Amino acid sequence: MKHFILGTLSGLVAGGLYGLINTPRSGKENQQALKNYADETQDHLSDVTDKVNDLKESINQLKTEVSFVQNDVMDEMTLIAKEFQHEAEPRLRRIQEKTEKIQTQVEETTDSINY
Repeated sequence: MKHFILGTLSGLVAGGLYGLINTPRSGKENQQALKNYADETQDHLSDVTDKVNDLKESINQLKTEVSFVQNDVMDEMTLIAKEFQHEAEPRLRRIQEKTEKIQTQVEETTDSINY
């Protein structure tokens, strides 16, 4: 960003000097034109600086908001996962019991067929 500002300022100064050198005006007119040009350049530079500072402030605010939202989402997701695990636990236990019962029945059936 510094390079952009320096490049802009250098371009403004070079353009102003070129214009002053190549215009057919009196010394007093050139002095007034140079003063006006310097004032305009200072105004443009202040405007660019203000906009860069506004951009930095907006980026910092966005970072803060993203961090806040991210923390809220993570907390909510953790809570949802814990609730799901708590609700699923009895179902998983019943599935395990039914699986063991089926396994036992299959073993008993296999044993009875072998005898």
